[in-house]
Amino acid sequence: MLLRSFISLIPGGETGGRFHPLERRTMNTAGTHTIETERLILRRFTVEDYEDMYTNWTSDPEVTKFLSWPTHPDKEFTRTLLTEWVGYYSEGKTYNWGITLKCDDRVIGNIAVVERDERTKSYELGYCLGRAFWGKEIMPEALEAVIRYLFENEEDLSRVIATHDPRNPKSGRVMQKAGMHYDGCLRAAKRNNTGIHDTAYYSILRSDMVTKEQYAALFNEMHPGYFERDYVKNVPDDEPASEMLLRLQSFDGDIYEKTFPDDVTFGFYDGDIEALKEEVAKVVPHWVNFFGKDARIYCGFVSGKIASFCMIQDFGEHMVDGMKWKIGGPGCVGTVPEYRDRGIGLTMVRNVTQILRDELYDYSYIHYTYETGWYSKLGYTTFLTWTGSGIK
Repeated sequence: MLLRSFISLIPGGETGGRFHPLERRTMNTAGTHTIETERLILRRFTVEDYEDMYTNWTSDPEVTKFLSWPTHPDKEFTRTLLTEWVGYYSEGKTYNWGITLKCDDRVIGNIAVVERDERTKSYELGYCLGRAFWGKEIMPEALEAVIRYLFENEEDLSRVIATHDPRNPKSGRVMQKAGMHYDGCLRAAKRNNTGIHDTAYYSILRSDMVTKEQYAALFNEMHPGYFERDYVKNVPDDEPASEMLLRLQSFDGDIYEKTFPDDVTFGFYDGDIEALKEEVAKVVPHWVNFFGKDARIYCGFVSGKIASFCMIQDFGEHMVDGMKWKIGGPGCVGTVPEYRDRGIGLTMVRNVTQILRDELYDYSYIHYTYETGWYSKLGYTTFLTWTGSGIK
């Protein structure tokens, strides 16, 4: 029983997840196939790898210090473990790679899926690397390659996560370099060889992997025939306009806070539409026609007067790489000149962004803007730029 419990622990990363090969449930698992990167070959283990595995990492207490499995006492333990692992490859449901250098087929580390959550369509990755190979950017290269492989081969996969003990910050830097995002730290959430420990969580979503081509397809779907419009053709090549997105589940309304006097308020506009159009005309005259009586308008007010304004737009639902995105956004955003530089306009956009999140939109979208620095204060990022010649 002791041996069985011992070898069921995958030495595949600080995440410390237990690998239960007999209890696997998968989505559309492609299984472990060879991955080639610039410097590495990630491949299936063979039983013959046990000596290199033992020499390079399973026998090293410095490697195992922050891991959930103990240092192997001898090569026989490693060989027994590998024998079991290799047997699971035939089922085609295991993700478990040995890391090798292109110039040398000896295994120097391990990366594997250590936990699966069918409900959230997410996988947790674990990894470890022989100490002689630390500091050579090997692990970020392997981690990034495996993440891409999983998203490309698992059409239902939504999220990949990895975790580390905060006392081992180098592991977190590996995750950052591979493009993962820090989600936060849970206190006393896991156990490793040092005992129960706080756990830092990183993740990367399928939506983080969307390509420029996919964004271009989304743009064209939302704006068919856009580059045939006369006013678009006049956008000069040396002044590209930007399109920006914000994933609303990641939005933090506290990211931008401004204190105002009591006479500054915010809310939906329910006044005379012609009075609103007069204020819009002071900012961008040709926007006036967009502000009809059926438009959903949100404003900032000073002593009851319109100081800033925007429409809350619904761009509908769109499929992006197998994901359904419900997209809305503030449109025709403007601040009346006499009320600028007070933070009223950006606070208005922050409030609208929160409204969209509360209404269960997936993304908030800023169309046709030159104010990327302004919107980025709320977390919006540019996904495309364009001129009258087309998408750049």
